[in-house]
Amino acid sequence: MRFGKQISLAPVAIAFALITGVSFAGGPEVVLGARAFAGPQGIGWGTARPSEIFNGGDPSGLVTHINWSTWGGAVATGSGKNAIFKPHGGYYKQLVTIQLRASDRGRCTASGPLAYRKLLVRAPTRPGGPLGKWGSWSGAKSLCRNGF
Repeated sequence: MRFGKQISLAPVAIAFALITGVSFAGGPEVVLGARAFAGPQGIGWGTARPSEIFNGGDPSGLVTHINWSTWGGAVATGSGKNAIFKPHGGYYKQLVTIQLRASDRGRCTASGPLAYRKLLVRAPTRPGGPLGKWGSWSGAKSLCRNGF
């Protein structure tokens, strides 16, 4: 019988996965679009399972507290908090829940990581209202290049 300290490699494996972007399933993680999508002010683009995305512009281009219920398959789904416009200008004080659906897995560049290249969203038109129709995030046809 051997007594002594046991060393767990779990923290090392987790750190490796976070740094390299390799999943425990053995392959690289799928990312959301490309870092170039929103330019230098963008947040979350080109990363796996972002908890926040931002186009770098006005508050309607920011989604926070994103919880992805699925990720890595043909479609990723999640929800987060978003500011929405009032009908006659400005924003509602209360953030609303926005639903996200990322799809079109492929590569933004020949040597780049697998990425969701399209993002559809839907949100209510007023706090507490019903969800609206699905539409393209900020009108973008692709999350691979700067759409602004």
